[in-house]
Amino acid sequence: MVYQTTINDVLADCVDPSVKVDSMLKASRPIYLDGASSVIQKTKPQRKRKDRPLNAKERRQLKVYQVDPASLQYDRLLPLHDLWKGYISELKGQGQPPQQFAQKLLKADFHGAIMTVVQSKNPVYVGMSGIMIQETMNLFSLLTKENELKKIPKDANIFRLEVCGYSFKLYGKQLQFRSAERAAKKFKLKPTIDL
Repeated sequence: MVYQTTINDVLADCVDPSVKVDSMLKASRPIYLDGASSVIQKTKPQRKRKDRPLNAKERRQLKVYQVDPASLQYDRLLPLHDLWKGYISELKGQGQPPQQFAQKLLKADFHGAIMTVVQSKNPVYVGMSGIMIQETMNLFSLLTKENELKKIPKDANIFRLEVCGYSFKLYGKQLQFRSAERAAKKFKLKPTIDL
């Protein structure tokens, strides 16, 4: 009983009796000693999400760029190759020498092209041929006639491309860019390119 009166005296000294308890609690920040985890936190109002492209983490979580090899068939991708041939013939134009077209070809999109590995540091890759279905900064993904998805690194490989009756050699080291970046890049002439 002695403690109760002492506590009441201290509270009477600290708290003005004319102030209501509810308004005092709202003005001050109470400290909960028991059941602190049950206190509901105030949530900030959510801003409306703007239309923006996915970031890299979201693309990985959604597996945007992962291709299911079981669903791919070479015969189904032949119309894609026909579209690519139309695109390349339009890019080539009429009466253009092959040397000028080779510069345009370096900047072209290769999705749908039939590519063959002619030379490689790794002999396993030599002779592989297929329709290119995916291009990253360092890889070409080719679908072979046996419906196998092969990921071939660009570096240390030379690819052959048949376009409008001409055969072009593409050095993978020169193509080590994303296709969008490669389209805007200026290529310099180099006398020799090492594997």
